[in-house]
Amino acid sequence: MSLLELRHVSKHFGSYKAMDDVSFSVEEGRIVGLIGPNGAGKSTTMRAMTGLMRFDSGEVIFDNEPVQFGKTKALAKMGNLIEYPSIYPNFTAEDHMKYYAMDSENPEDINELMKLTGIDGENFGKRKAKNFSLGMKQRLGIAIALIRRPKLVILDEPMNGLDPQSVREIRSLIQDLAKKGISFVISSHLLDELQRLADDVVIINKGKVVRKATMDEFLSEDKAQVKVKTSDNEAMLEAAKAAGWTAKLGDDSQVLINVEEGVNAQAVLAKATEEKLDVLDIQTGSVNLEDHLMEVLSDKSTRA
Repeated sequence: MSLLELRHVSKHFGSYKAMDDVSFSVEEGRIVGLIGPNGAGKSTTMRAMTGLMRFDSGEVIFDNEPVQFGKTKALAKMGNLIEYPSIYPNFTAEDHMKYYAMDSENPEDINELMKLTGIDGENFGKRKAKNFSLGMKQRLGIAIALIRRPKLVILDEPMNGLDPQSVREIRSLIQDLAKKGISFVISSHLLDELQRLADDVVIINKGKVVRKATMDEFLSEDKAQVKVKTSDNEAMLEAAKAAGWTAKLGDDSQVLINVEEGVNAQAVLAKATEEKLDVLDIQTGSVNLEDHLMEVLSDKSTRA
């Protein structure tokens, strides 16, 4: 049974559909990457699933309880960091932890949690938040989200402002907590990081879920590509399409051609020679998560 379920949830702001019949589930101990472009409806979806806003239709079920605006029963078993953490400038990290612990019947051990998230010590725990960097605020926000011993943690851009070492530490922390049965929904523009972290992926665009899959399933759809740069890329693209190949222009002045039966680097070189085009560079590689995401978002036939 799913820990969290969104069933046909819609939210409109006038004529704008921020959520349009959104349905997906989160299983216990799974890390779900919520992916989509700016304005796709990710933040609205996260606010709806935490009871921070009303929605127009559908239902959200968390731990067998309905989630509704203003109802705190479900929220007591959730932690969230959506947009920016609520931080008081004259509070230290320790002050924040003690303050938020007062709102929980069974809070996590403050000292252990501060150590776990790297916000302990004289240089951090005793400093006032007005002197925190963005990365320090993100660490504190994650610690606050964990203080209620939640079953589900919802994080919006949790790696924002963190240096590479801190990103690795937070990734390891999330993975360790997931192994203990805590579920996560994470929205991030750092797609390479989500690729390392998430078990499942939900892609939202224009308020609709356009793809749901495990990360392994999603990445298994990736195809090898021949990336070729010629003296006339437009002519190369037209020649590839005329041959029936799946091809498009890339961002780096390259033509990207999917490797399929009979289509490989040698065939691409032969086609360029046939078209009397000079080949300036050619290589074979695989589609990364970002490229595959853009392909899904641009595919009008994609179904969830």
